[in-house]
Amino acid sequence: MQSSLRRHLTYWLLGPLLLLVAAGSFVSYRIALNAANKAYDSALLDPVLAIALHLRRSGGHLELDLPSIAIDALRIDTEDRVYYAVLGAGGEQLIAGTARLPAPPERLLPGEHTFYDAKLEGERVRVAARAVPIDNGETAIVEVAETLIKRDKLVLELLVASTVPQVLIAFAAVALLWLGIGLGLRPLDRLRDEIAARSPRDLRPFSERDKPQEVRSLVVALNQLLSRLNAAVASQQRFIANAAHQLRTPLAGLKTHAELARREPSTSELRSLLDMIAGETQRTGHLVNQLLTLARAEPGETLSGQPVNLHEIVGRDVRDWVQRAVGKNIDLGFELEDAWTLGEPLLLRELAANLLDNALAYTQPGGSVTMRTGVRNDESVLEVEDNGPGIPDAEREKVFERFYRVAATGGEGCGLGLSIVSEIAGRHNARVDLGLPAGGRGTLIRAVFPRLAAQAAQPAPPLSTRAVPTPR
Repeated sequence: MQSSLRRHLTYWLLGPLLLLVAAGSFVSYRIALNAANKAYDSALLDPVLAIALHLRRSGGHLELDLPSIAIDALRIDTEDRVYYAVLGAGGEQLIAGTARLPAPPERLLPGEHTFYDAKLEGERVRVAARAVPIDNGETAIVEVAETLIKRDKLVLELLVASTVPQVLIAFAAVALLWLGIGLGLRPLDRLRDEIAARSPRDLRPFSERDKPQEVRSLVVALNQLLSRLNAAVASQQRFIANAAHQLRTPLAGLKTHAELARREPSTSELRSLLDMIAGETQRTGHLVNQLLTLARAEPGETLSGQPVNLHEIVGRDVRDWVQRAVGKNIDLGFELEDAWTLGEPLLLRELAANLLDNALAYTQPGGSVTMRTGVRNDESVLEVEDNGPGIPDAEREKVFERFYRVAATGGEGCGLGLSIVSEIAGRHNARVDLGLPAGGRGTLIRAVFPRLAAQAAQPAPPLSTRAVPTPR
């Protein structure tokens, strides 16, 4: 379970609150117990005093001069059971009553009385005892005990009457704490919403003026981080721009000089070397362009973009791709229908170019490649199909990794094409699917984009053509 600051604070406040409720309940219990004892102890002392008034000495013996009916009247109780005992000779000799009553916990002086709790036959009782002076200095002990049924009821009633309001107040306090903490954390929620609404490229500092003091320090630290990150991104962009200039210029010059040297009379060995230099220069330039495209596509943000027709994006470069396919003796076809989406035209053009470049690079001479655009299942689709060596099932996830190439497939790629396709698709909230063509041989790569329902331009006419390679 994820940690919650609101829940964490509530738990920290709930613990002490529960301890206070428990302490208040204990105090209420003690108060209720003392009140019950005071209320019923005075009533318990009355039969003790009544019995003490009827102690007589007769023939040298101490006896209780009280009819049994009167004793039964003293013992009548609608809820509790009442017991009594009269002890003579300083509490050693049973004169009347129940012999099992426990003795007082301390010695009583004549005329003193006490109340104490005890157990009789395993049951809790409350006992009232009084030391009664008799003639000749003798002292008798009169004890009356009763069970605690009505006392416990009174204690429970008093405890409930005092504890229930405390518990209700505690629940109300917890609810108010939960609400109050939520209101107190609203500045953090607003800050979260501000951060979530930002684009990854929006590195402006957040305002500190309307933030509470506790949140302001967080905003200050966040702004400092954004400042450092902005400086790092600016440095990276400068590096990319400088790298593009510093790499493209000498490569273009090298390629030009190689082409000029190839036109001059030379031996077959020198011409072969010049052809290799020209080819390597072209591949290096292509790699540089792919790396720069990958750097532009890396941030991973979802673009809002502008309305783009995939048909038009692909149709711009048909002539160049046809010439390249004819040069490799590959049958290149285009089946283009309108497919509108929101995006960045330059990056979508790079996506289509890398899909075609990947297919042409790995398809053998005499093979075929087809590019399609259109709408499928209410989604805009751009797909490239070839009948080349294909991609094994075990390596279909790996081909989107940078610089990964499927073994034993030939081709002149550097392993960046499908990685660029994946990055650009991610920025357009699109997905890339790999599959097999209907013929069961080769590769079908499909980029699926959210469809733009309202077209922002006049639909382009459907294009369906094939580049027929020239005989060799």
